[in-house]
Amino acid sequence: MSTVRKLAKNTGWLMASQLITNLLAFFWTILIARYLGVDGFGLLSAALAATGILGIFADLGLGTYTTREVSRDPSQGPRLLGNIIIIKIILSTIIIGVILASLQLLEYPLPEGWVYALIGGYAILSSFSTLFYGLYQAHEKMEYQAIGLIINSIMLFMGFIVSIYLQLSVVAFGAVYLITSFITMLYTLLITRWKFEAPAFEVNLSYWKKTILLALPFGVTSIFTLIYFWIDTVMLTALQGNAATGLYNASYKLIMVLLSIYHVYMIAIFPVMAKYYKKSPQSLKLTYQRSVKYILIIIIPVAIGTSFLARDIILLAYTSEFLPAVMALQILIWAVVFMFVNGLSTNLLGSVDKQLTVSKITAIGATFNILTNLIFIPYLSFIGASITTVSTEILMFILFGYIVSKTGYSLGEKTVPLLWKILIPNLIMVGVLVFVPVSLIPMVIICTVVYFAAIFLIGAMDETDINIIKSIFRKST
Repeated sequence: MSTVRKLAKNTGWLMASQLITNLLAFFWTILIARYLGVDGFGLLSAALAATGILGIFADLGLGTYTTREVSRDPSQGPRLLGNIIIIKIILSTIIIGVILASLQLLEYPLPEGWVYALIGGYAILSSFSTLFYGLYQAHEKMEYQAIGLIINSIMLFMGFIVSIYLQLSVVAFGAVYLITSFITMLYTLLITRWKFEAPAFEVNLSYWKKTILLALPFGVTSIFTLIYFWIDTVMLTALQGNAATGLYNASYKLIMVLLSIYHVYMIAIFPVMAKYYKKSPQSLKLTYQRSVKYILIIIIPVAIGTSFLARDIILLAYTSEFLPAVMALQILIWAVVFMFVNGLSTNLLGSVDKQLTVSKITAIGATFNILTNLIFIPYLSFIGASITTVSTEILMFILFGYIVSKTGYSLGEKTVPLLWKILIPNLIMVGVLVFVPVSLIPMVIICTVVYFAAIFLIGAMDETDINIIKSIFRKST
């Protein structure tokens, strides 16, 4: 199977799983927000953010490192996996202790403490599933990850429905997260033993040290990425309370749906980039440049459309209680444009052994995010957090762009002509948004048809793009 077809197959599997996951997540977010209200939804969001940041220390980049190394040399998979599992068990034990000690020292009220503890356990168990997903990605067998994601989503959805039906407290929702993560982890364990070589367990301190040191730049990147993704929620809770956190996350959860779809492509493309770096640098350059092009063609009209239709989207998803979140959504959607390109640059630099550079950039981004949140949140609440998120992504976009330009893989002189060919169809779509008075769903359909018709008519998709599309659907010979 050709690389393009294999990439399309893996992306297709993950996209199908994300379609199911996002559909269920959309409904459970609405149901939970309406059932718990602004305060309860804010508490649950804050717990997911705080424990998510701590939970990343149970991984330290080991999952991403596994994907890169096994994709380059599959024979080292069993030994690497066995050692990393033992390392993660030790790290997880430490993190659980830190979570429990923090709850005790901060004297959280019992219901809130239980929510944080349960979701902390969920974050730990999920990190093990993520490790096994990394193995599947390295072997480009994403169907097993897709099935795991679907199982996880269905279990969460069913658990939330039961909790709402039985009119249980917010603690029950934390328990649903924990139980679901345990079942998903069991699935990944069984698949790993059944479809791949069993992990080769050993206690080898020198090997552990080498592995941790090589994985650490990925871990540092993940830590700082999570900090600037979630620290705003934690700081909002501390400075403005659960209500502001609930309003902010009402918009942020909708943004996360887009990010999860984009994450599918990032997962599928990373092992391909890692292999191309050693075997075909020109193919790596083509992969990166075309990926940036396709991402921009898709995400810019989504950002424009969301800016115009934010009020209708919030009212469709939630109740009028969440209307103050409209402005946050209009701001946050523009962070997604830069997040998408930054993610591709992160993958590129990680695949060419420049993960330490990525760590430095994400550290700068996280520091900038914390400082600007401290300035804006006290005065502008969740709107300030939204502005900070966009500002952070723009800063990182500039830094990543500079570094990528030094590698020889950037778009270079192709950037301006490409942007014009994307901008003109978007301006046409803006005309539709302004002058065609229809409701939300018909507007989305009309804008989609008009935009992509303009994309093809203006020649934004060239012969190379057409050949790539054809190769995806061409029968293998």
